[in-house]
Amino acid sequence: MDKKVLIGVDGSNHALWAVDYVGLMSLAIPDLWATVYHVVRSVPPPVLHGDPHDAQNFRLAQRMQQLMHERASAVTDKASERLKATGFKADRISDKAQTRGLGLARDLVLEGSQGLYDAIVLGRRGLSKVQELFLGSVTNKVVQHADRVAVWVVGGKVKNRRILCAVDNSRGSLRAVDHLAFMLMGSRDYEVTLFHAGPDLDSLPSVEPEEDESKEMARELDHYDSEQSASFNSQALLLFKEHGLDPDRIRTISSRRSGSISNAILKEAVKSDCGTVVLGRRGEGGAFWLGHVSDKVLAKASDLAVWVVG
Repeated sequence: MDKKVLIGVDGSNHALWAVDYVGLMSLAIPDLWATVYHVVRSVPPPVLHGDPHDAQNFRLAQRMQQLMHERASAVTDKASERLKATGFKADRISDKAQTRGLGLARDLVLEGSQGLYDAIVLGRRGLSKVQELFLGSVTNKVVQHADRVAVWVVGGKVKNRRILCAVDNSRGSLRAVDHLAFMLMGSRDYEVTLFHAGPDLDSLPSVEPEEDESKEMARELDHYDSEQSASFNSQALLLFKEHGLDPDRIRTISSRRSGSISNAILKEAVKSDCGTVVLGRRGEGGAFWLGHVSDKVLAKASDLAVWVVG
């Protein structure tokens, strides 16, 4: 089954690393199609809203529009050539440049949703190099508002295709697993680790002076979390199997953590030599541990791609 990704580009190195990442992952994701997408800056208001009968203003507006579209073509052409250089099939690459309408983030979200893309792929520092002060906010806005399409945020140069899917026994995590299983469907080249960081028992409040009661509470909590994790893993492995993937090739790791969940995820990603971390957008329902971890992982990840799945 075909999978489609929308790659936001602006000619910066951050955007080109996102292009490289798609090329890298195409070796693990069969039937992948990519659209290189650039949001063209609109003509500045003083010119755009100038006197339409003023010949000089008209010529200036026309020339500015022409220059912007020429630059857009250069940006998308460069990104397309870069993607081809990774071995990505040329006939599966398209490009699109569109004049800014609602704003960079909203235009990306709208295109991703209306175009029925499976993921929006962005460099972590954003899409508009002109707006240096707002580079981080563009990607953050896309992550926050793209609730109908997954967002893959590429932070730096990703060097391998191993994937860590961080789960917290919630519906949100199960959707993340489903997205990952769909993208890998038909693949014979994948390495996936399902990682669950259990509760930080050392941080639990003590019940003074009933030390035995505190220890019993910790044991019960640990046992409950283990049961929930085992049940979740069974559902997750079944999803992989339903997508034609071999559950025996999916590692499951559940460990008791010490400290923040985001640090535990990133530490395991480094330990397992993973280039991608997959997360549910937020913990829901029975999620005790994940919460709004995605923001922290995005902020701290280096030379990693983070998939945030709604």
